[in-house]
Amino acid sequence: MSRKRESKVDTTPAKAVSRRQMLEGLGALAAVTACGSTSDRGTLGGAAGSPGGAGAANNVAGAQAAASPGAAGAGAGAPGAAGAGAGAPGVAGAPAGGAPAAAGAAGAPAGGAAGAAGAGGMGSTSMLSAPPWTAVPVQDSSSATPKALACNAVTKTDGAGQGPFFIHELEKPDDISLVRQDIRGQYNPAAEKGVDMELYVRLIDAKQSDAACGKLVPVKDIDVYIWHTDGQGYYSGFGKKGSSTEQKPDTPYAGSPNQNDLENADRFCRGVQVTDADGVAAFLSTFPGWYNGRDLHIHIVCFKKGSMAHGRAGYANTQANCGQSKQTPCAIEPAWIFTTQFYFDPAFSKSVHEAVEPYKRRTTLSAYVDAMAANEGGNSGRHCTATKVGNKVVAQIQMIVDPT
Repeated sequence: MSRKRESKVDTTPAKAVSRRQMLEGLGALAAVTACGSTSDRGTLGGAAGSPGGAGAANNVAGAQAAASPGAAGAGAGAPGAAGAGAGAPGVAGAPAGGAPAAAGAAGAPAGGAAGAAGAGGMGSTSMLSAPPWTAVPVQDSSSATPKALACNAVTKTDGAGQGPFFIHELEKPDDISLVRQDIRGQYNPAAEKGVDMELYVRLIDAKQSDAACGKLVPVKDIDVYIWHTDGQGYYSGFGKKGSSTEQKPDTPYAGSPNQNDLENADRFCRGVQVTDADGVAAFLSTFPGWYNGRDLHIHIVCFKKGSMAHGRAGYANTQANCGQSKQTPCAIEPAWIFTTQFYFDPAFSKSVHEAVEPYKRRTTLSAYVDAMAANEGGNSGRHCTATKVGNKVVAQIQMIVDPT
């Protein structure tokens, strides 16, 4: 897939849409589109576009809807990375200029060769509906007696920093787009798929909220990057199968693969969404596995619009913040605002891992108990509020950030 993409509505040609324009257009869409809901494994096609990446595997074929007006000037949604054969149609999108599309028009299918494992259709927060936030406290959950945190103080950066396995949307010009809501997938296609997880991240403005959390001001239009391991403990993108850099999540991690071993095209369990008017970015993913050497965790990095890729570097907006990246070199990116990692309560993680595959078979490994503990030294202390709804997990977390 090239950096420039081309899409069509009916037979009218549309201008190519760059990956930068995708990010900007998604922010505009999140601000004006009313939230809907989705069922397990429901259609999660792109905003005015079609599913891409792994193609139609996780989408309901033939889904149609009366299209709502598109964001002005956003253009028709571009199809995702080519899927195997023709991809399933996505939710009908609006044509360029924001005029309503014909009712029931389906997104254009993606044709061509099979896409990278784990790639899904581009989405926005309009495809998932966040539960209420009243039961999601801003607190330090790293002890048995959590202490309240002031809501005008930025959330703690995890001691492990950014970690080595971040990929920026613009880093590889021939890559699939990471701007998608459905990020489910796995390293081993033959393994069980694990448990679906709806993940909702809400950003709160430290500068405008009060210490007592009586006034919480959400931050909209922020690019939220999320990445984590699949159900078996593998990250996407890093290491080469059959080589010395292949990931081995069952054995202690000793630095291989490292941040420079971006050697495969998998992009499962990683994506970008733009916060809506309520400060929320939503993802449909797979409940994480773990690898030997770390507690089960999820990474988050946030940027204002217009961030640029800096290769295999950590990200900060000042030299003083470079230590948060835990990487050398550290790139000064003016649009960067926040980095941390967050966790789950151990009892909840165990309730998932000890119930179904592919998690369950790894509970016999000696490192399993520590991996569930969420007690690493210097960790952020931030735990998701998570519940089981049917056969999926719904997880929410609030982060206090300084968007200036």
